[in-house]
Amino acid sequence: MPQCRAMESVLGDRVREILERGEGLTAGDLRLIPLVTLESGAQQGIDGALRWVLIPGEGAAPVVITAENVHLLHEAIETRRDTFEATIEARARALDLPVDDLVFSYPAPALVRAILVKRSSYLTRLALAWLHTTELRELREAILEVTRDPTMPAPVKDLAQRLVVPV
Repeated sequence: MPQCRAMESVLGDRVREILERGEGLTAGDLRLIPLVTLESGAQQGIDGALRWVLIPGEGAAPVVITAENVHLLHEAIETRRDTFEATIEARARALDLPVDDLVFSYPAPALVRAILVKRSSYLTRLALAWLHTTELRELREAILEVTRDPTMPAPVKDLAQRLVVPV
């Protein structure tokens, strides 16, 4: 665990340095570094407390992402995961931020879990396709629930079944 704290500390220190230099974006009462602009124009970024923030398009107020509202990041899964992460990686390099630490700070497993419990077949299919193999065990129960859902289309259930890993 100390290594994780050290990585978080380096990322946090660098993000705060950037924000203290006046770089980044002020949205409402938040200062953050925008990292990804989605097709809708919404942006996702990170603040000095290493919280992911959603800035919806059309002047809506920014939202600090928590476990309770992580589903608000759902537009991200409409972009291929490797493309999405490559965008974050490029921004990290441009800002001299620790690339892996920044990419791993994105709440991808929590986002996928939040989408799976919503039971939308379209979003469920996208969310399942967005997973990395390293996340399958963590999300095993949520994936199993998809395979048992009688309202889920057979192709989505089949995809979920292929992703279930042994315990």
